Amino acid sequence: MIKVPQRFDQSLMVKISDMYYIQGLTQKEISERAHIHRTEISRILKDARAMGIVNISINTETETAKELEDYLIRKFGLKKAVVVPNSKRDDNDLNALSIYASLFISKLVKSGEHIGLGWGSTLFSVINAMDNDDKKDDVTVLPIVGGPMGKLIANYHVNHLAHVLADKFNGTGLTLDTPAFVSNEELKKELIENPNIREIIQLWRQLDIAIFGIGSALITDAPEWQAFYKNTNFKSYFSGNMVGDILSHPYDIHGAMAPGIQNNLIAMPLEQLKTVPYAIGIAYGTEKVDAILGALRGGWLNCLITTENTAHELEKATGNHSQM
Repeated sequence: MIKVPQRFDQSLMVKISDMYYIQGLTQKEISERAHIHRTEISRILKDARAMGIVNISINTETETAKELEDYLIRKFGLKKAVVVPNSKRDDNDLNALSIYASLFISKLVKSGEHIGLGWGSTLFSVINAMDNDDKKDDVTVLPIVGGPMGKLIANYHVNHLAHVLADKFNGTGLTLDTPAFVSNEELKKELIENPNIREIIQLWRQLDIAIFGIGSALITDAPEWQAFYKNTNFKSYFSGNMVGDILSHPYDIHGAMAPGIQNNLIAMPLEQLKTVPYAIGIAYGTEKVDAILGALRGGWLNCLITTENTAHELEKATGNHSQM
């Protein structure tokens, strides 16, 4: 029996098989809808046939994900929603999410564009899943938030991620040499007067794509969260009714930001993030549902990449209980 290729989860093979055999789409149409290179689709279909994946049972799973995508787009006015079908393995959500997100982003990026990045383990997994041979011309990748105050795993640092993604596209990676959260407004003013930091901040106005994770009030005890905000009073902003954060901007379930945070923060303002043509939030999991919902209500992203289970929870939270 042919094994599933390591870079493709079985749920992805099921989705592609459904599009081709049940929905009758051409390989070109599948490429545009699923954000997968056409050269990869025929191989997926061949292996799916050999493994016996192609049968009537595949239709329900993929239709559910597609309907959830359509719901999220309608409900929150998104440009795009990517809902990753449930994996048969509960521990495989991040792998499947990373494959879908990496393919979507690779297809979206064009030569000459400026890409802004946040930090974190999810972005590291997404960027790591990208092909090394998907070269572009004159792509610039830059941080849109400062670095940690503590000892964060190097792979999750925004400067590291910017250079890795730039290498994937054969582009230029830039560095933002300042912490995200500083002790007072005077220090912030001093830091952003540095010519190198000022250059990065000015480039935020030229972004074509911004890619970021979504933090949650339910994960503030996680080691990487603790490392990022070590020796700061950030948690005092992240209290009360705050449910999540984007680029270290805490907000409540309605998307309203914590007051005063911008005085101590070196990060792209969320209002400025709204002007980016593609602002892509990537997040999943039960602990992230309220945070994602607040971000959607605030309009802080126009593209969402999440899992089917998470999308179902978002649907329930917004009052749509239709059976799919």
